[in-house]
Amino acid sequence: MATPTTAAEILSISTALLAAGGIATLSLFDVPELQSQPASRSLPSIRWLFSRGSHIFPTAAAVSSAGFLYLAYAARPATSLQLTQLLQHGRVPGYLAAAILTFSIGPVTSLMVPTNFRLIQMNEERGSARSEKSAKQGATSGGARSAEESVEGKGQASQFTDLSGPQGKAEKSSTQAEDEEVRELLGKFGRMNAGRAVLMAAGGIVGLATALA
Repeated sequence: MATPTTAAEILSISTALLAAGGIATLSLFDVPELQSQPASRSLPSIRWLFSRGSHIFPTAAAVSSAGFLYLAYAARPATSLQLTQLLQHGRVPGYLAAAILTFSIGPVTSLMVPTNFRLIQMNEERGSARSEKSAKQGATSGGARSAEESVEGKGQASQFTDLSGPQGKAEKSSTQAEDEEVRELLGKFGRMNAGRAVLMAAGGIVGLATALA
């Protein structure tokens, strides 16, 4: 039977590396594909991806960070040491570094908020919603939402039970200028998102190296 430490190692490392792969997929595959489409089609898709990612990746970062912190605590020596000595003891510094790396996608995500909210707002202005089901529900509620209201789920299906896919196309067509703005915003999102993938991957690798040391 696996010990709590072994279970924590498996959970933390695998969660960090799987999340890093998922985040990287957005930048390497999804964003370039969406940039090739007009904004009336790319905006509903990226809005749907934002909604799905907002539930998966922060949770993955929290789980892996908490796991690495537990491992650092479990690796501490039985005797009392000063903080500087503790940070140099065995596997403690490695697990602490892994926890910091995986947790750091939070601050990076906060830097992405203005870009993400601009894309969400443009999606709302085109008459689109978070998903197919939300679009149908929004058609009966009426009224355009702000980006904040969209994130909060105002006039939309519950984001915790809505399993429908993205809208295929927004109600309103986009202009050439809007298409170009969305491509630039998607590119900016893709670059910052790649940074999150690197941090999560680095956390998982550091955690793995520490566990194997």
